Amino acid sequence: MDNKAIETLSVNAVKNSIVTSDFLDQFINDNDKEPSWDGAIYIYDNKSKKKSNFVGRMPVQIKGKESNDFSKDSITFSMKTVDLRNYLKDSGCVLFVVYIGNNGLASKIYYAELTPIKLRALLEDAKDKENKTVELKEFPTDNNEKATIFLNCFQNCQKQASFKDGKLFKLEELEKQNLLENIVIPVAGVGITNPDIALIENEVYLYANIKGMPGLQPIDVIPKNIQTKQTRNAVVAVDGKIFYTNYQIIKNKNGITVCYGESLTMRFGKKRQSCKIKYRNSDKIRVLVKDLDFMLTYLENGYFMVDDNKIPFDYTDIDNKHFDIENEKELLNHAKKVVKVLDILGCSEDIDIKDMKKQDWTHLNYLITAFLDKKPVKGLKDELPSIVNLKVGKLKFAVYLKACAKKGTYDIYDFFTTEIPVVIKDESDDIMLPVSQFNILHTNDFITLNNIKFEKLLPSFQKTEHHHETFSRANFFLLDMLNAYDIAQGERKEKILKTCKDFSEWIFEAPNEEIDDQVKILNELQIIKRTRNFNPNEIEKLYKMIENSETREDCLIGAYLLLGQQQAAEMHFARLSKSEQNNFKEYPIYHFWKDKKN
Repeated sequence: MDNKAIETLSVNAVKNSIVTSDFLDQFINDNDKEPSWDGAIYIYDNKSKKKSNFVGRMPVQIKGKESNDFSKDSITFSMKTVDLRNYLKDSGCVLFVVYIGNNGLASKIYYAELTPIKLRALLEDAKDKENKTVELKEFPTDNNEKATIFLNCFQNCQKQASFKDGKLFKLEELEKQNLLENIVIPVAGVGITNPDIALIENEVYLYANIKGMPGLQPIDVIPKNIQTKQTRNAVVAVDGKIFYTNYQIIKNKNGITVCYGESLTMRFGKKRQSCKIKYRNSDKIRVLVKDLDFMLTYLENGYFMVDDNKIPFDYTDIDNKHFDIENEKELLNHAKKVVKVLDILGCSEDIDIKDMKKQDWTHLNYLITAFLDKKPVKGLKDELPSIVNLKVGKLKFAVYLKACAKKGTYDIYDFFTTEIPVVIKDESDDIMLPVSQFNILHTNDFITLNNIKFEKLLPSFQKTEHHHETFSRANFFLLDMLNAYDIAQGERKEKILKTCKDFSEWIFEAPNEEIDDQVKILNELQIIKRTRNFNPNEIEKLYKMIENSETREDCLIGAYLLLGQQQAAEMHFARLSKSEQNNFKEYPIYHFWKDKKN
């Protein structure tokens, strides 16, 4: 066929497709002489298509190509960049490419929504080239879907019209500058009953409400392969045993995936004619125990329940490569042992198999032998320190080693649940002083030890026989914990803070000759400042300290820092010797120094 015939058939195919829609009307001319357009599609919000129901018009360009291959859901087509620039100047266009086959007796329509943002991206990628490849999708046969495409495209083009050549913000840029208030993803259409499906199946753009700017601003990104995730509360059980109290539903353009735990998925095609079951063990031991137990129980019983709905097992379409039931049972039993050991040690964190090296597995086996099998651990080096840290992946456990009669054999205990008598030598009196076993802990230990039991720390100090070093050592312990608080995150951070408060309250009971009152006050107030602003009484305490002529220089610096008076703090800091300055920088109160360059 010649080009004119192909063009005529292509235009007619688009016209015939549009004319059946209740909300669209076509104004497309054959052999149109406009430089970059072939006409327009008019959009209405009512089937009557009256002028009063007119929403807007969308310019269109129609290209034809002779082809008998109608199998593809999407195609590419080369467009002249000059046409793309014209579409951008006109605030957008819908491009049609029609495949004409079987000597003109068959056709298939493809389309692309060329919004200003998409056109800018295409032209930027094309640079100085005369042509640019455009991706197109199959045009639907459903009339509501047709109307939705045009209504959605028209509204996006309107929202983006004033940004044809203006600045487009990037999401990362707005988040970094703390300018982002919220994100809006508008979807307009006809016959939409499921917002999730509308979001997935239509071309959408991100718009932002930005602090200090009016209206919605388009974001410089074109989302692809959008999916939605929803968590549904339900009891997931097998034979009365509850495994989960919720599950997830993930929807995308290819269908729906239902996730039970982190390892089992059931994937339904778009038309839900088939279901593919896939199971993959998690790399996390705690998750593996739960998910693998569920999967094996599911296989054994042939079903599981989601509330009152019975989900039978379908053997015909399951992806369970390398899943040998007997091997998996052995794996589950071993993983359960690991979880029991973690629980015995009071560790709520998980072990990630990907983090484990040979030595980590060896250390883990030591712990299983000691805490689960209740047996001595053999094959270790002679004369090891009494207290060691065993690394297991990214976890770390402080343990107490008690040597057995046989060389290289030790009983291993949890350092935090085993009372260990510890004494230090008082050089001044040449006597031995009892101290808490936890005196050996420092800042990094509070952050990294996974079997630490914060509730055990203060009682250990309190029940140790009192002497002139007791409160002094407790105070340095508190300062180390405060340094750890400034680094820690999550639940551990809160536990450290509570322990700091408890230590501070106890240290307040110390006689003045053992701990200076000003040190007690600074401890109390720097803990408070980490969580809230001071009240008038607390501020008054600091000013009284400043006005006291006998206050030490380091305490004055601390008081000024807590009051936010940096210049005064710097003035007194300069009066310290170099050694004293270096020592002060190690104190947690230095956290409030505004410029730590010095």
